[in-house]
Amino acid sequence: MPSILNISDYSLTLRGSDGRPLPVLQGVNLEIGRGCCVGIAGESGSGKSVLALSVMGLLPQSSVVGRSGAIRFDDLDLLSLDEESFRGIRGRRMAMVFQEPMTAMNPLMTLFDQVGETVQAHLPGATREEIRDRVIRSLQRAGFADPARFISSFPHQLSGGMRQRAMLAMALVMEPELVIADEPTTALDAALQIQLLGELRRQVRAGGSSMMFISHDLGVIRAVSDELVVMYAGVVVESGPTQDVMARPAHPYTAALIEALPRLIIEKRLPRPIAGHLPAPDRKPAGCVFSDRCSKVQESCRQTLPEAIELGTGRRVRCLFPNG
Repeated sequence: MPSILNISDYSLTLRGSDGRPLPVLQGVNLEIGRGCCVGIAGESGSGKSVLALSVMGLLPQSSVVGRSGAIRFDDLDLLSLDEESFRGIRGRRMAMVFQEPMTAMNPLMTLFDQVGETVQAHLPGATREEIRDRVIRSLQRAGFADPARFISSFPHQLSGGMRQRAMLAMALVMEPELVIADEPTTALDAALQIQLLGELRRQVRAGGSSMMFISHDLGVIRAVSDELVVMYAGVVVESGPTQDVMARPAHPYTAALIEALPRLIIEKRLPRPIAGHLPAPDRKPAGCVFSDRCSKVQESCRQTLPEAIELGTGRRVRCLFPNG
């Protein structure tokens, strides 16, 4: 399957608040095929959102100390694009659904203006009626049963679920080739999460788009993704088909994340938390980044970061002693 996004050996160092360099991403490899949804899992601070912002060209240049590798979107080298070039594709060919709509949406703009702003930016000759038609269609696709009733509403007049649907409509209005969803349902209750995730998956498939879906919740990712990428401390530790990885995790960290999922109904047991804490970017272990928390750690694990090894059927893992 041809890929829409290809990230190759991408490393990123950012400037910390005290001016010190922080290596936040290291040797990331990731590929998203056309029409495919890839889930990115990992604890908060693992580098998921920074990776998404790198793809979208939204990292402040003043914060970037250094980066290497490649990020290619279709035929474009994203690391070589300037801001003007990014504005030409952001919203039109690639779009992002942010985690918290109340901070991502403009409180002084109506729903119509916020969704229609992207249309105006990329179709400057469109009439107001043409923009309205696109906005209405996009809101309908995002799950608004009667969008005309809400297009004059401001963000504070919408429920949490409606604001999240509005974010989805803003991302889908130009029918982009790639949608990046960063924890898009975190603030919603379980019923709304299931409903919105279903709509997001259907709309992405219906439009022939691809999706990068970011979450710390493996249960959510399992429901929407075809492929799974597990990140820890800025490193991809395991990747492969979602159902295969979930059924037979090879990396101890992936297995620990799965053990942390609630299983009250089936196994009648509480989640098993992972002992320890994610290391700060400037305090990572010299060897495997998970070595300080791993129950299977050996002395060789502390010497050098393992290379990713192929396990077959599209599976890759960075571990000297993967689970069989």
